[in-house]
Amino acid sequence: MSKRVWIIGPIAWDTVLYLHEYPSAGGFAQGYKKIERPGGSAGNVALGLATTGVETGFVCYLGNDEIGKKLEDLLNSSKIKNLEITRVDGPSSHVLVTIDQSGDRTIFGLNESYLSQVNLDKVLLQPEDIVCFVLWRPYFLESLKKAQAVGCTTILGVEALHDPMVTHADVVIGSRAEFKNDNDLVPFLDRFPTIIVTDGENGARRLTQEGIKFQPAFPAETIDTTGAGDSFLAGYLAAYAHGHTDGTHAMEVGARWAALMVTLPVSIPPDFSLLSGSKTLLE
Repeated sequence: MSKRVWIIGPIAWDTVLYLHEYPSAGGFAQGYKKIERPGGSAGNVALGLATTGVETGFVCYLGNDEIGKKLEDLLNSSKIKNLEITRVDGPSSHVLVTIDQSGDRTIFGLNESYLSQVNLDKVLLQPEDIVCFVLWRPYFLESLKKAQAVGCTTILGVEALHDPMVTHADVVIGSRAEFKNDNDLVPFLDRFPTIIVTDGENGARRLTQEGIKFQPAFPAETIDTTGAGDSFLAGYLAAYAHGHTDGTHAMEVGARWAALMVTLPVSIPPDFSLLSGSKTLLE
């Protein structure tokens, strides 16, 4: 039986614009396709993870607007078992996602974020729970301390590496875009015993005091990289919740899901059952 996982972070509405190429500063680019779809990093992870059979809780915020209604309907009809939604006096998160010909995406927030109002105050945590802050922000610190005081396993977004107030977490995971090489990450291992960095088609690495484990990316015909990292994290968490905590198998599950994700014009990971070999991947 797997452990319960709580996901904390944003859910959003994505306005996705496909471009042949990005303009230079002051220039013009013509989009050739526009898609409206649900997204948001933490929402993507929670919705994907819930399809694996892992008991999933999701802590987020929504505004009292049309986007909020659509996203709440999505969450209520999903396989997420435990929802803790903070209602804010403002808009739900709405982002513009641009996709170039290579499938790479760039994200622009279109309104104010109210993520600072999200916390674990009303969540009844258990010592065996896994608590994941998909995007680390300093205002999550008290919630992190609560989870750690209960005895939960804590997994944070890679931004936590640069927050000196975070003295410990079990795993840090995210894109290695800002780190030129693995040596840049070694100094953080005294605070975070496991650091996992993803690097698109270059695969992923798991760093610990014992060394580095590499997970190659699986070949895929990329059309849209939106949510690829979220799919990787959802797969990693699913395997981790099933006891694969050494990281090797969990990274493989994440890499396989991410490879499927980039072939689809969606933000939310496809149902885990659509992944080849899904019935045995979590055993």
